[in-house]
Amino acid sequence: MSPLISGLVSSVASMIFNAATAGPGKAQAARRNGEETPGPSSFLHLSPEAASLAGMAGKGVAVGTGNSALPSSMGVGSMHGRSVSREDFQTLLERFGATQAQKDQLVAGFDTNNDGRIGQDEFLQGLSKTRGAQAGSDFAQTVLQLMDNAGNADGTVARQEFAALTTAFGSAQSGPRQA
Repeated sequence: MSPLISGLVSSVASMIFNAATAGPGKAQAARRNGEETPGPSSFLHLSPEAASLAGMAGKGVAVGTGNSALPSSMGVGSMHGRSVSREDFQTLLERFGATQAQKDQLVAGFDTNNDGRIGQDEFLQGLSKTRGAQAGSDFAQTVLQLMDNAGNADGTVARQEFAALTTAFGSAQSGPRQA
């Protein structure tokens, strides 16, 4: 068999194998600006730099788009202890392209004390769930999908995509200090 035919047979066999293993339950990748983007069932990942930011969030430190680590005030004056209302948080999520189902899921996931507000500590703890063993949870994957889709939608959340949501949350913080 000639090398050309052998290569063609190998390519066809590979395509058949890939189609057979994809199965009907696998989501097809969507197209965005002519490039494939991860479908809803794709597992999203953090870049190493974004994973570091998620780890820092778990320790109460947030990093905004200015590249510097900021203690939990996120660089918005002295806002430690302040929070964002559910409504304002949903508006923030809309700016990142969240659907109503995603907004409902994320508000419920971040507002862990169910007081109707997302506090800074709740937000940072929610972000920390995007790495490690919890990264595969529906909540973490929805957060990652939101970050990635607001960026370049390549299946990996980069530092800038991660920091963009942190910065937006820091800018949205308002209201009286909570004890």
